[in-house]
Amino acid sequence: MKAFLTFIFSIVITWFGFGQEKTLLFSIKGKDTKPSYLFGTVHMIADTAYYFPTKLEKTLSKADQLVLEIDENGISDRTKAQKMLMLDSGNVFDQFTKEQADSIIQWGSSLLGMKPEVFEKNFSGMKPFVLMQLGVQAMMNAHSKSYEMELMSKANANKQPIKGLETMESQFAIFEEMKPDVLTDMIMEGIRHPEKAAESQQELVALYIAKDVEGLAKLITESEDIGGSAEELLFRRNRNWIPIMTDFMKTQSCFFAVGAGHLGGDQGVIQLLKDAGYTVTPIAY
Repeated sequence: MKAFLTFIFSIVITWFGFGQEKTLLFSIKGKDTKPSYLFGTVHMIADTAYYFPTKLEKTLSKADQLVLEIDENGISDRTKAQKMLMLDSGNVFDQFTKEQADSIIQWGSSLLGMKPEVFEKNFSGMKPFVLMQLGVQAMMNAHSKSYEMELMSKANANKQPIKGLETMESQFAIFEEMKPDVLTDMIMEGIRHPEKAAESQQELVALYIAKDVEGLAKLITESEDIGGSAEELLFRRNRNWIPIMTDFMKTQSCFFAVGAGHLGGDQGVIQLLKDAGYTVTPIAY
């Protein structure tokens, strides 16, 4: 009898444990729309932490099309993209104090192996966003991998169309709309305290490996790096995506892949889809 009860107890524990297993992959079902999928990515991750199992690849293959935050295959006009990174006029370093500008030039020249005067000349016409991206790239290396690039590669092999929820212009506009002092603070924080950025990145990767959607949303929205700009960087974009996702799903089964930080929380994509009447179900992988 004791052995039987132990067996039953183990079955119950296994069942509940499976039900609570964390995941970054979900199915989406709604009235008058095609069954679709939602996957949370991290845009760059060390290859040692990269995980793309067969279950994920098979789920992608079930969809009619891949939908990313932005269709990078669709950025055909590279000259136009480069122009969007440039100031219309003036010098980016004039947006900082003399001390701040000197710190950026010394940091950037060391990072890229340039002479300070060369770095200053090459980047003086760039928008502040470019300087911020340098800090992000500093944490990456040749052994980093991109989920978006892998998904696009597999979708192209499957001959699946690739779409985007946003345009390149709308993504750049997010930073254009930020208050100058907010963007300046974000850039200087990354330069003066790179150890904090590294710690945040390590925590983000740990939560991603654990497939902790809610933990990722909390980390990102409460991060000092966001600089109080969660509305612009996350929430407003999440709200804008829901009607676009609906339009896509009316005619095609979609595999949506967006940054995992967009999924969780009461203003995350999962909750917004539920609020719109969809059934969002976790898929273990």
